Amino acid sequence: MSDKRKSIFPIFLLLVLLAIMAGMVFVTYQTRQVYGFPGASLNKLSILKNGLILFRGREAMQAFSSSDSLQEEKVTVEAGQPIQKLCSNLEAQQLVPSGSLTCAYLVYSGKDRNIQPGNYTIPSGLNAIEIADLVADVNRRDKQFVIYPGWRLEEVAEMVGGLGLPFGKEEFFAMAMNPSENLRALLEIPQGKNLEGFLFPGAYSVKPDITLERLIEEILTRFKTQVLTEEFRSNLGTCGLTLYEAVTMASIIQRETLAEEEMATIASVFYNRLAINMFLETDPTVQYAIGYNVSNETWWKSPLTYDDLEINSPYNTYRNPGLPPGPISNPDLAALKAAVAPADTDYLFFRAKCDGSATHNFSTTYEEHLNFGCE
Repeated sequence: MSDKRKSIFPIFLLLVLLAIMAGMVFVTYQTRQVYGFPGASLNKLSILKNGLILFRGREAMQAFSSSDSLQEEKVTVEAGQPIQKLCSNLEAQQLVPSGSLTCAYLVYSGKDRNIQPGNYTIPSGLNAIEIADLVADVNRRDKQFVIYPGWRLEEVAEMVGGLGLPFGKEEFFAMAMNPSENLRALLEIPQGKNLEGFLFPGAYSVKPDITLERLIEEILTRFKTQVLTEEFRSNLGTCGLTLYEAVTMASIIQRETLAEEEMATIASVFYNRLAINMFLETDPTVQYAIGYNVSNETWWKSPLTYDDLEINSPYNTYRNPGLPPGPISNPDLAALKAAVAPADTDYLFFRAKCDGSATHNFSTTYEEHLNFGCE
């Protein structure tokens, strides 16, 4: 190599190094402009590696979701789920254009360390960066809760009040007691009636910033889609009850038994009693009338005393004929189906078995009924 070439080579090498450094500075700057600063715990090699990947994919990551759906989407993060699985699920749901790019962003930003299990609601129109930020923010995780079969309205309100939603149990209870016309119209609930009986049991997952009316709407819509099938409406027409009366019947059945296999038989007892103008004489309606029992710390006092059975209330079916004026609890699908499709029996009585099974013996006469008493 000539002396001239030898003198030029270091300059050339220096220029190359300067160009590389300038390129790295440019890429770093552009990456930070789009994605923010890298996570504090990330080493320089990982910053460089993921930064370069993200720089190349910056247009895709800033584009809106490719999903054609205008509806919100639910994303579930399982406990112990690898971040790669989460990213691939996001891509499979067409929420992000690239799972690998999304993972690179989560690692680069250090937000992969913040991901917590749960459900996350993804609004439409977010880009991949915004979606990744959402699932890495535990404060935006859905609130999950369960309404249990047989709970009364106050018990549901108490549970909702503990979820940390923008409203408390008092606001929930007030709206459930006096629902808007929009909510009432969802299930054709009669004027002057509250939502007792229509807060459909089951597991729910809702956005942490959900409004009160939207929450109740979701619960009532679950009732509508799960219960009001063509078969249910057909059975409802056959049994001779209105929907509100059928829900009232189901709410009593729900409190009388947890055994789905005997719900239709219990329904037959009540229908048989109504057919001969016999009082229903069912304890749960008295429990509902009594309300909260302070000494037992329960809404469902048990056992009842003879004095309890004399309580002056339209819900006391020992003193008033026919169905009570409204539901006494929120029944599940099995109880609702039983209420409109009772078994064909001659039974007029039922009594808890003495074997601890929480099921019942059935009888047609009062004498038989007495013989099933426990010693």
